Amino acid sequence: MHVETISPDIEAMLEASVKMFWKRGYESTSLDDVVDAMGVPQEFVEGAFSNKEELYAAATRWYLQNYGRRLLSGFAMHSNCCDAIRVALYECVDVLCDKTESDGCLLSSGLLEISTQDSILTREITDLRNTMVAAITRKLTDCKESLKAGTDIETLARFYAATLQGLASQCKDGAKKEQLYRVVDMSMKVLDSYRIN
Repeated sequence: MHVETISPDIEAMLEASVKMFWKRGYESTSLDDVVDAMGVPQEFVEGAFSNKEELYAAATRWYLQNYGRRLLSGFAMHSNCCDAIRVALYECVDVLCDKTESDGCLLSSGLLEISTQDSILTREITDLRNTMVAAITRKLTDCKESLKAGTDIETLARFYAATLQGLASQCKDGAKKEQLYRVVDMSMKVLDSYRIN
């Protein structure tokens, strides 16, 4: 599914779904809830998605394509890996703490509540997280000349992906934006320790 190719009606459904899943959580949200939120016939929703998991997976992809670009925008803006990762994590905090868009974190909430290891949804979200790890790895690899010899780039990338997930969880638990900025700043000391002075 690509944002550019879906119809406005389906996009409106996905947006309503995202807000509903954020507000109530995956387990507590039904297809009927989405129907009520949109004010459309039930047949319209059921004709587009066969079950709640399929709807949630599509809403997750839609969310990533709309808001995920903000989380990665810092990579394109900065050639310095420290500046790029710091800006990306700040953008993450801004998106997650924007209460006009959400009342929590869709992705982290879903992963916490869904326990089926082989579910389509779990694989989908894992793929999204792997995309983030790959993006950070590419940035660090591009900047490896500024890092000390022997730096474990893959582990460093996973550290910052884990930091991003932790920021999402902390935001969901009520941490303030300024508090999370300080967490980002502290996490950057790890990368600073690998830089060539």
